[in-house]
Amino acid sequence: MEEVENSKSKTILNLFKKEIMEKDALNRIKFDPSLNPKEFEILYIDRDKKINTLTKLSFSELILEGDFFKIKDKNTLIPLHRIRKILWKGKVVWDKRRI
Repeated sequence: MEEVENSKSKTILNLFKKEIMEKDALNRIKFDPSLNPKEFEILYIDRDKKINTLTKLSFSELILEGDFFKIKDKNTLIPLHRIRKILWKGKVVWDKRRI
């Protein structure tokens, strides 16, 4: 079972190596039928507070709107360029610093 999980992990990491921009990575999560969006989390810079902080958000909590995203039940549009990392089951699969 662990071998299957490691194989899937490598496959997902390889998928996201192709994605340079955060929008491409988010669209892959949204539209790729082999991926479960509930397994992904987004780390983004939250400027609602006086100090910029990294905030973790489940992919299923966000709504994509062009070059922005909204958090469900909130009206604030957040630019995609504030996304710093995308996690799958706690592992970093996309990191803005690598581009």
